[in-house]
Amino acid sequence: MIVLNETEWARDAIEQKTLGDNPYNTLKRIARFYLDQGYDKSEVRRKLDMFILQCDTSASLPKWSDVADKALNKAFRRNAIEIDYITVTKPEMETIDTVGGTQTRRLAFTLLCLAKYLDIVNPGGDHWVTTEDNAIMRMANINTSLKRQSAMFRKLNECGLIRFSKKVDNTNVRVCFMQEGEEAVRVYDFRNLGYQYIRYHGGSFFECSNCGIVSKENNPQIGRKQKYCKACAAKIAAAQHVNAVLKMRSNNGEEG
Repeated sequence: MIVLNETEWARDAIEQKTLGDNPYNTLKRIARFYLDQGYDKSEVRRKLDMFILQCDTSASLPKWSDVADKALNKAFRRNAIEIDYITVTKPEMETIDTVGGTQTRRLAFTLLCLAKYLDIVNPGGDHWVTTEDNAIMRMANINTSLKRQSAMFRKLNECGLIRFSKKVDNTNVRVCFMQEGEEAVRVYDFRNLGYQYIRYHGGSFFECSNCGIVSKENNPQIGRKQKYCKACAAKIAAAQHVNAVLKMRSNNGEEG
């Protein structure tokens, strides 16, 4: 998962005590966070062990040792990524909108955002996208056959929006339509980039007030603004139920 601000992300992970879907990346970002706080490597290593136990009190630290060591060594070799947002301009949006096919336009938007991100993370990257195709499609909210995916890439190439690598077996593509101009949209989160493109064009999508992910509105015809995505709504409802039960038990105890 692409994280624009790793410092904020690490701070949230520490507060929520979660290893997430990719524990190695989580530990790497948390290690970098503590290094930036001025702790030395041995102190950070101990903090990683403490964090693992906070996430899972039954965790076996010897089993986590190699992962934690690799995460710390990787974190020590690079700075934290701290990007406020990625800007897409109106001329860029207008270029994307000339392409036929909604999925192909979502793919173009996703590739543009990735190229801008990678240019910041790796200065001199020259707009090349090195992300794996399956990850690109997931971010673009595209679920289709490999044949259809190849056709969309080929179409963008024929339209002059991307260029393929000349190296054999290299799937990297170069984005060729970056343009200066008035800001069209700011991208704060790389999850569901395809939905963000549709939302810009008036689609029934919203940004979750809790996790920030852009999701499809359940019942846009109702007219009431939706605040939370399905996952967050379930978590919040469960927490509210627990709090209500505890409050009721507390009140009953006071009355008794």
